[in-house]
Amino acid sequence: MENLNVMVVSGSSRDNERLQRMLSQAGIRNIRHCGHIREAEQQLLREPVDLLVCDIQMPDGGGAELIAKVHAGVRRGELADAPMLLWHSAAGKLLQESHVRLAREAGFNYVWAAHPTMDDGECAQFLRQVELARAAMAEAARVNGVPGRLGTRPFSEQEVIEALCSKGNISIDLQPQVRLSDGVVVGAEALARCMHPTRGNIRPSVFLPVVSKLGLDLLLFFHVLSGVISTQQALNAKGVRLPISINASAATLASPNLVREITMRWDKTKLERSLLVIELTENLEPEIGLDLMVALNQLRANGFDIACDDYGIGISSLKMLSAMPFSSLKLDQLFVASMLESSRHYEIVRSSILLGKELNLQVVAEGVESTRHVKALREMGCETGQGFGLYRPMAPSRYIELARQVPEEWSARGAGD
Repeated sequence: MENLNVMVVSGSSRDNERLQRMLSQAGIRNIRHCGHIREAEQQLLREPVDLLVCDIQMPDGGGAELIAKVHAGVRRGELADAPMLLWHSAAGKLLQESHVRLAREAGFNYVWAAHPTMDDGECAQFLRQVELARAAMAEAARVNGVPGRLGTRPFSEQEVIEALCSKGNISIDLQPQVRLSDGVVVGAEALARCMHPTRGNIRPSVFLPVVSKLGLDLLLFFHVLSGVISTQQALNAKGVRLPISINASAATLASPNLVREITMRWDKTKLERSLLVIELTENLEPEIGLDLMVALNQLRANGFDIACDDYGIGISSLKMLSAMPFSSLKLDQLFVASMLESSRHYEIVRSSILLGKELNLQVVAEGVESTRHVKALREMGCETGQGFGLYRPMAPSRYIELARQVPEEWSARGAGD
C-alpha cells in the first residue's frame, strides 16, 4: 500500500487525524489533507491521486460539489478519470447511499461509504477492497485503455479520429455470460475496441461519442457484426452453439434496410438466427417511433432475439418494455454492482427480476463483481450473470476456448467479496 496516493477532504480535524493514523499504520505514506473543496480541486488538477476520501457534509458546498468538479474536469479533458472514492461521513444511511449513487453516476467506478467510527479492523477490510479494485483497474488499463489514476493525459478527438481511420485498429472483445447455478458459459456480449497506433487502447466511453459525432455508428455496427459472424463460424466448427449479442442504438436500428442487411449477412453463414441477439442500448429516452418498432418486430419475426439493455436507467424503460417484442432483459450494472451496499438498488434489482419472469423474459444481470453478488442474484431467482466477477472481456480466440470448457468447480472469479 506504500505507493497508494490518498487525498483526505474533511473539515473535521479529529476524524481526519484518526483516519490518517489508521491509513499510516496500514503502510500508506502518501496522504494529503484538504480542508476545503476549492483547495482539493486545485490539488487534483496538479497531482494524481488514487483514493479520494471525502466528508459528505463539507462546509463549502458539501462533498457533492467536489464530485461535480471532478466530473467536469474529466469532461473538459483536464483529468483522465475519476479516482476511487470513500465517503467518510457521519451522515445517515439514506444520505450516504444517495451520495454513493451520485458518485457512480458521475463516473466514479469504485465507491464506498463508512462512518467516522470505523475501527482498525474495518479499515483493514476496506483497504483490502481498495487493493482488489486497484488490481481490477490495472487490468482494465491493460485490456481496455482505462487509466488507473488521475493525471494521465486523455486522448484528444483528433487522436481518436486517427485511430478510427487507421486500418486494423477496430476489433471486438467478448464478455461471457454465465449460468449462475453452475458457472457454465451460456453466451457472450460483443464489445467494440479501438487501438491508437502509438498510445494503445482507447476507452469505449472516449471513442464511441466520436463515432456518433462522425456518423459512423452504422459502419461500426456492421464491423462488430462481421467479428461476431467469424466467431460463430469458428464455434460452429467446434460444435458449440451459443448466442452472441451486439449493441445497437435506436437510431442505428431505425436505419433504412438495416434488418434486410443483417438477415442477408447472417443467412450466408447457414447458422441459426437465434445465435444472434440485438441489444437496444439507450441511456437517454429514445423516441419510440414507427421505424424503431418496425425494425424490432421484423428482427423478432425473422428469428433473431432482442434484448432490452441497461434496463432501469432510461426514463422510458417501462414504456419500451411494454411496447417492444423483447426476448430478454439486461439489468443495468449501476444497480447490480451497488445492490449489496444500497437497499434501494437491491429492491430495484429484485423487483426487476420478478417483472422479467412475469413477462417470460430471460433476465441477465450485468455488473456481477463478486461471489456475494452471485449468491444474492441466485436467491432472487436470476439465472444469468455478466461482469468482471465472472469473466472480463476477452479476445474471440480465448472465448472460443472457454466456451468449450465445463467448469470443474463453480466460483466467481472477479474482484472478490
